[in-house]
Amino acid sequence: MIFRNRAIVPFSLIILLLLGATLISPRPARALEDYKKLYLEGLELKEKGEFEKALESFTKAIEIKDMEATKIRFYGMRYGEYFPHREKGIVHFELQQYREAYTELEKSLNMSPSKDAEKYLAMAQMELEKLGETDMFGVYEIPKELQKIRKARETNKYAVAVVIGNAKYDDKDIPSVNFAVNDAELVKNYLINTLGYREGNIIFEANASKGVFESIFGTSDTHKGKLFEYLTPQQSDIFVFYSGHGAPSLETKKGYILPVDGNANNVRISGYSLDLLYENLAKMPAKSVTVVTDACFSGAPLFKKASPVGIIVNNPLAASTNTTLINSSAGTELSSWYTEKGHGLFTYYFLLGLTGEADLNQDKKVTMAEINKYLGENIPYMARTLHGGRKQSPSVNTVNMERTLAEYQ
Repeated sequence: MIFRNRAIVPFSLIILLLLGATLISPRPARALEDYKKLYLEGLELKEKGEFEKALESFTKAIEIKDMEATKIRFYGMRYGEYFPHREKGIVHFELQQYREAYTELEKSLNMSPSKDAEKYLAMAQMELEKLGETDMFGVYEIPKELQKIRKARETNKYAVAVVIGNAKYDDKDIPSVNFAVNDAELVKNYLINTLGYREGNIIFEANASKGVFESIFGTSDTHKGKLFEYLTPQQSDIFVFYSGHGAPSLETKKGYILPVDGNANNVRISGYSLDLLYENLAKMPAKSVTVVTDACFSGAPLFKKASPVGIIVNNPLAASTNTTLINSSAGTELSSWYTEKGHGLFTYYFLLGLTGEADLNQDKKVTMAEINKYLGENIPYMARTLHGGRKQSPSVNTVNMERTLAEYQ
């Protein structure tokens, strides 16, 4: 009797395991097939103008995607080539359901760049503005955790800054950088309060043209633009912040900041060269230089028929002991949004670090080493969590990692 009981138990377990495998294993594959079927069905109905039925198909497809995403990723399957939120948003737009359209299209863009999603998002926004319903995008509230702004230990009397956020581009084929101006405005706030800069020493620009960049940083003929005029030689710390698009030259692999009147296809003419920016900053008689960019320079959001490009930069600032370059992403990576917070992912964590979160030893100072560690611990994780496994690697480049970024009361 004892022998038979021992034999029955393992045999029962084997049967259960086999049954479980039979019942569970095909599920992700079936889910993927169901998803594809509903998605393609939605596209067909949309083309026929049967928008209500198309909406139903896309909604069901999204439900499967959300419910089965973990299992399907485990089985090595992806939904990357499909855009259910975009298509659902377009259908909502055709049904004149503009709020719903705006929400779905924003979700789609948060996952992956799309010219169609950008186009319909702008159209939905225009319709909402006509109706006076601007609460979805016209009102920005600083996240509560970023409202805990620390006060600088002392005023940095001679420090000067340039803060630029480029959100809306003249070229309709260039997607907007939705939160760039939010980023720039809050960085300015932190410069005044946490880094001790005087407001009159901050050059602030929203949606800057190439002419504005040249007037501030100078040209290849002269570095003596507005920033140079603000300097007190050997006493001024320079802080430069830029949020917006960057772009590479596909011919030279050089990087460019993209002004709002720029064109990615002729960026060597219409862009502002990173090499020139660094060369002109290196010529300025500053006490220190810090450059912070929340932008990617791979061209991934701008060139749909070209592979992302890793740029080549000639940077005369790199060897200086009083210079720091802080970048939101590396190589061919994208710089992500944090839609829920209304900021670029990098800018959000950069500023959160300045609230004291990056002050690892609690000495009321944030050093370059500390901000480097803090960004490295948070941004890669959040980028892959929020954006379906996306890679984003921020960097802090300086000869002196013990240099103080912020010191507060």
